[in-house]
Amino acid sequence: MGMRISKDIGFSNCGLCENSVALKQSHIIPNFVFEWLLNTSATGFMRFGEVPNLRVQDGWKPKMLCEDCEQKFALMEKRFADICFYPLTNGEKSQIHYEDWMLKFATSVSWRVLTSFKAIGGLDSFPQNILEATENALRTWKAFLLDEKPHPGMNEQHLMLIDSVESISLRNVPANVNRYLQRAVDIYVAYTPNSAVTYAKMGKFILFGFIENSSPRRWKGTKINANEGWFGVRDIELPLNVGEFIMDRARIAAEKTNQISEKQWNRIAETYRKNIDRAANSETIRAMSHDVLLFGDSVFEENQNKKEKSS
Repeated sequence: MGMRISKDIGFSNCGLCENSVALKQSHIIPNFVFEWLLNTSATGFMRFGEVPNLRVQDGWKPKMLCEDCEQKFALMEKRFADICFYPLTNGEKSQIHYEDWMLKFATSVSWRVLTSFKAIGGLDSFPQNILEATENALRTWKAFLLDEKPHPGMNEQHLMLIDSVESISLRNVPANVNRYLQRAVDIYVAYTPNSAVTYAKMGKFILFGFIENSSPRRWKGTKINANEGWFGVRDIELPLNVGEFIMDRARIAAEKTNQISEKQWNRIAETYRKNIDRAANSETIRAMSHDVLLFGDSVFEENQNKKEKSS
């Protein structure tokens, strides 16, 4: 569960190159992420936070890019998917070596998130200093993606790979933490008085794009280098408020899950029964089993209480 936005952005020109040509539907979160979710799910369907009672098979893809820019992003996505996403997600590798394409891909996702949120009014309540920083970040990321800058400077990209959580030191951890960390797709733009980031949750990958950051040195083991580097399973350090933010996103996802109707829960259960082997071997059940190990029967309590109230 995560964020699904159905609004169309309504660009008249390409959001990247600004050419006045026909626009293509462009995924904000790349399509390969949704393909992986569908292929490894217990049911073969997805549900997103905004409309939890609706089964879907794709993510938000507004018309925002021309054919040339869409193809530019598609090449970045294929390389990331083939070299990084699938080998690490499927456990075939624990580390991968990347080159300059990695930063291009990450920047393209952060640019899409920030551009789309701005276009639908998602930044309207931000304070003036953060709005100015978002405009600077958009200009910098756009110039980098169009090969007009060699790197994005202070508007860094930070990526982490997260698998199952067996213990956690944060307080008030939601009972869906593993399901969120391993399975959710989510996008957001978050800010504090002096900092702001884009947030893109892509299955087991979490990407932060720095819009404004007063303490970048507190992020360790996550920065994507401009030319080359190694990425995968590693020790990382994050500011405490970043971990709390991720847990808040997990709580929101849990709240949306609890809005699923009794009719839809029955539909989910019936789908499980019709293909019990698929469900049993799915990443969905694997993630849930880790939540059960952490929290026991409390994983099911909220949904059970909801069903009892409706019966």
